[in-house]
Amino acid sequence: MKKIFTNTSLLDKNAIDKFYLSPEILMENAARGMREFMLPFCKEDSKILFICGAGDNGADCLALARMLCGRCKITILLPLALKSRLALLQFQRLKSLESHCELNFIQTLEHKEKFDIIVDGIFGIGFRGDLPKNLENLLLLLNQMQALKIACDIPSGIDKAGNPRFIQNKPLAFRANFTLTMGALKTGLFSDYAKDFVGDILLLHLGIEENLFTPNSPFHLLEEKDFNPPLRETNNCNKGDFGHLSIFIGEKGGAGILAALAGLRIGAGLVSIIGECPNCPIEIMQTKNLPANTTAILLGMGYGRKSPSLIKTLQPYKEIPLLLDADMFYHEDFKAFLKNFTNLILTPHPKEFIEILKQLNNQEISISEVQKNRIPLALEFSQNYPNTTLVLKGANTLLAKKGEVFINPLGTNTLAKGGSGDVLAGIIGGYLAQGYDCLEACIQGILTHSLCAKKFATKNANFALSPLDLIEQIRYI
Repeated sequence: MKKIFTNTSLLDKNAIDKFYLSPEILMENAARGMREFMLPFCKEDSKILFICGAGDNGADCLALARMLCGRCKITILLPLALKSRLALLQFQRLKSLESHCELNFIQTLEHKEKFDIIVDGIFGIGFRGDLPKNLENLLLLLNQMQALKIACDIPSGIDKAGNPRFIQNKPLAFRANFTLTMGALKTGLFSDYAKDFVGDILLLHLGIEENLFTPNSPFHLLEEKDFNPPLRETNNCNKGDFGHLSIFIGEKGGAGILAALAGLRIGAGLVSIIGECPNCPIEIMQTKNLPANTTAILLGMGYGRKSPSLIKTLQPYKEIPLLLDADMFYHEDFKAFLKNFTNLILTPHPKEFIEILKQLNNQEISISEVQKNRIPLALEFSQNYPNTTLVLKGANTLLAKKGEVFINPLGTNTLAKGGSGDVLAGIIGGYLAQGYDCLEACIQGILTHSLCAKKFATKNANFALSPLDLIEQIRYI
């Protein structure tokens, strides 16, 4: 699990003030880190295009170009007049090599030009406002060109909140194969919108080990190594030792069945469906009433927005982990559950999260606004409702609890299928039933969900995953 930051300028300032590393030293370290990454891709005749902006992001690229001069064929495009002190200095240093190596400065870029590598350093993490028309056209052209594409710190066009520019309602930013980010990971790199532009993200050190450069943060990035499945180690055991997951079924029984099968597959000792279920799988138990030995409860998937109230039924179980999904966010009981239950998990997708905000705060907000502000909205919700764990589904699913936000970057478009959310609820429920606390059950649940989809896509078409495939994949992780 890695730390992520919304504002890394404070980290740079600390490195300067506390560790006596000047901005120029930090820049040289950043450029050298990029150079070391690029060397395996560079041949003697490699043609590299650097697009350098007016500020320090452009200066990083100018320093990198200097370090690669004499090894590769370097072309520099300066679409903006240089402004920062370091940009001007790095330009002067690079310019001094012009007569000693293959170095070319150009003012415009043509469609017909071919490059092996393109390095984007137009805008950094501080970018805001609109794109000038000439830069909009430049980004469109760069995205059409065939080359290995590397973004310096963050793809140009994406701001620190992770939002690209929107041109005729379509997102636009530099589309990188790799983003080489400096010093610390930024939350803006892990927004849903950024996912299609950042490519693989690599963190470069600036001369200080990460644990010294980065203090504590309320934002965390989940990694594959955080996955901790419920392996059984004790031989003298029985099904009761692994909990009893109970799932209320309603109008659309298939959703509850998927959740039940997922909960059983991830290790719950017993799984029961409560309600009428003519097609109940033989491995799942069925009952009219909540079993007394229940250790976790799921409610909402396919239940029905107008289905009978369960507040009184579940009141004696208000300390047992309860996961609400789908229809429950529209149900009249929702606010009562949020107020009275102490171990509550919500697993909405963005449209359902809009309904949650509407019910709780009379807050009208669009899906676009949610997607542009996922992290601050999730953080604020977790601060206002500390007894509730929020799992906000998306391209990079967010998990928020008591003022901390965990980002899962391992999700894949393979999961964009009806029923995937029901499987996720069942997996989390299976962890809850086995005694995982709400936060850990959600962390392990979203990692299980993502890793199963990722493994499936290594051997199958990424569009072909079904919810049953996803459940089956659990046995192989």
